[in-house]
Amino acid sequence: MENAPQFIHKGQLPRIEQISRLLAVLLAESRNYAYIDRIAYSQSRDLAIFYIREALRDFHSIRNRGWRNEKAAEEASKIRMEFVDRGIEDIGRISGMKELREVISLITARALAIAAPLIKEEEGSQTSSS
Repeated sequence: MENAPQFIHKGQLPRIEQISRLLAVLLAESRNYAYIDRIAYSQSRDLAIFYIREALRDFHSIRNRGWRNEKAAEEASKIRMEFVDRGIEDIGRISGMKELREVISLITARALAIAAPLIKEEEGSQTSSS
């Protein structure tokens, strides 16, 4: 793959996918882009990790309370927490701003892509129940 991201290794992709899925279900559940925006505009790896951990804390809170969006709940059940943890560790090892931008961009772009059908599906079911 010629256009593959320069800093992202094949082994990191499943971990990045799990972080993206976590952000996607939070977006679908809360209809709030804050989680993704904060991470996308992080100016350091420590700040990005802080925001991912904040999202993780909110994810656990929602999971304990119960999901309102059934599609988000279904997607949340696919999240492998050990991969999220390893993904956070991967971000902690990033040394340069260019590498951080590339990884963060991939995470947030994937999160938006995963969230889109979850939000659309939920909108459709709310309209039909009204």
